Amino acid sequence: MIEGWVTGRRRISRASIAIALAASIALGGCGSDAPTPTYAYASQRPVTHVVAAGETLFHIAGEYGVSVGRLMAANGLSDPRELRAGQVLTIPGAYRAASMGTASSGVHRYTGERATRQFQWPVAQGVVSSGFGIRNGAMHEGVDIAAPAGTPVLAADGGIVIFSGTLHGYGNTVIIRHEDDYATVYAHNERNLVSEGARVARGQQVGEIGRSGRTTGANLHFEVRRDNVAKDPLAYLPEPASSDGISFAAAGGS
Repeated sequence: MIEGWVTGRRRISRASIAIALAASIALGGCGSDAPTPTYAYASQRPVTHVVAAGETLFHIAGEYGVSVGRLMAANGLSDPRELRAGQVLTIPGAYRAASMGTASSGVHRYTGERATRQFQWPVAQGVVSSGFGIRNGAMHEGVDIAAPAGTPVLAADGGIVIFSGTLHGYGNTVIIRHEDDYATVYAHNERNLVSEGARVARGQQVGEIGRSGRTTGANLHFEVRRDNVAKDPLAYLPEPASSDGISFAAAGGS
């Protein structure tokens, strides 16, 4: 049985986070060759879908351009294995790209209002090569920070490791649960250096940057989530000083 944790009045399992991450990689990808999903519906009006034999939640979410998490919530599903042929699903509406910004604009220095909760940068040196937002027609739910393979990956804050393993698309991935219902995600690692259940300190090394999963080069895919909802990580990270080792690419992504 997979352990979960309580956020507010909801119980969110490690499995649900893994599902959400796999869906975001399937829809947005972290590589320039990531496929663009078919957005069959652009409105927010719910529609229905009859599940065909062999279909999965990931396939259906990609077809309609919604996240697996939204699809599960709209249909009261707690486990993707509950899906069965002939089942009628409510599709809660497709993402609207116009309201979500673009990942390419996110590689510039962040100019929006910063969140009250602040984490530390998960690498000491690197180039933010792709930001949070719509990329290749789909949602990219984190930032990519390019750095040489083997560069230390650091915990953005203290917490408990709730996942250390491999996820499709994300490759070697570490997920850390923090206070106030936050979690941070560290993907494409060459190696994970912590185990599930371990308590880690802010700034502790948890992995090494690599090329695992779907990526076009050595980089860290970093996410900040609250209640399993992806947030723009740059709003939760301090503005790098000119003497710091963090810089921003003009365009592109990895």
